[in-house]
Amino acid sequence: MLRRRQWIASLAALSGAALLPRSARAAQTKVLLLGDSMIAGGFGLFLARDLEREHGYLTERRGKSSTGLARPDFYDWIEEGAAARAAFEPDAVVCMFGGNDGQGLYMGRDQWIRYGEAGWDEEYRRRIHFFADAVTAGGEWLFWVGMPPMRLERLHTRVAHMNELYREALAIRPSARFLDIWSVLADDEGNYADHLEYAGKRERVRAGDGIHLNAAGSRLLADAVRPRISQLLGQ
Repeated sequence: MLRRRQWIASLAALSGAALLPRSARAAQTKVLLLGDSMIAGGFGLFLARDLEREHGYLTERRGKSSTGLARPDFYDWIEEGAAARAAFEPDAVVCMFGGNDGQGLYMGRDQWIRYGEAGWDEEYRRRIHFFADAVTAGGEWLFWVGMPPMRLERLHTRVAHMNELYREALAIRPSARFLDIWSVLADDEGNYADHLEYAGKRERVRAGDGIHLNAAGSRLLADAVRPRISQLLGQ
């Protein structure tokens, strides 16, 4: 995981990277945002708005709270993601999952693989690939935004583990990128932080539950992620 200062340095480098002029890019590059409450809430809202305002992209955002890849009986993101891709026909897909997935994986007919049991990683990895296949069936770019640190130690450990599964799965896909944002919302030691320096002052960046982002944290994360997306789509 990148330390916070390393991420800031890399972000500064990206901001100076040469992009094609907006007129030279395809008109109305389309970006589809999919995910849980992080996409449904402030982060997804800020990111979609900035991609439109700063780069002229057309965006569509589909977020549903309390969802992920663990419980297709509740909400099947593989099916829903495929349908959203087919309807919107994007050039790129941005997704963010994980906060609701550190649990048993529903296998159908009251069958589960409990978190930590043999086979959990293999099955979750399989679902990552199935989802990625579903939303990139037309050759779209896929940007998978990682999870941030969490206050509760058990959840903190689980999302860190899932981040590694996302990283490994995306690494073999030429048109996919795992965006490791851990250090954006961590202190200098890589730990959970309620408050961080942002825009020249110390701001609270997390919601009271120690899981979600508040408005400032959502703004901070959108500012960090947007250049990573626009750099590649601008090429």
